[in-house]
Amino acid sequence: MAARYLVIGLGRFGTALALRLAEQGAEVIAVDSELEYVEAVKDRIGHALQLDSTDPAALQAVDARSCTLAIVAMGEGFEAAVLTVAALKESGVPRVLARARNSRHARILKAVGADETIEVESEVGRRLAESLSKGRT
Repeated sequence: MAARYLVIGLGRFGTALALRLAEQGAEVIAVDSELEYVEAVKDRIGHALQLDSTDPAALQAVDARSCTLAIVAMGEGFEAAVLTVAALKESGVPRVLARARNSRHARILKAVGADETIEVESEVGRRLAESLSKGRT
């Protein structure tokens, strides 16, 4: 059985992540509160839906707890990200990875239930530096 991922937040990071997971054969449920972001990916991802990810009932409606991993990819709206992580855990999602803007946000997201966090900009900066130091770009 293919892995099943829930990607919440379809900005540049979330969209790139959801599309690549789908290309690799994973089952992806991509959600955003903004319909325009959902519309932009709906033809390339198996399930793309507009919903309020801070609402545990909405997450239960998409069977979030059956996902291998939920990724909270929101870049803006820290309060919504915190509430989403809490709702995912309340809904029984086994693993939650959340995007953090900085180390303080990472600590807070972990405190409300995120199993892992990623600081996207810092991670990309580190990877680029490693690539440049090895003579690659």
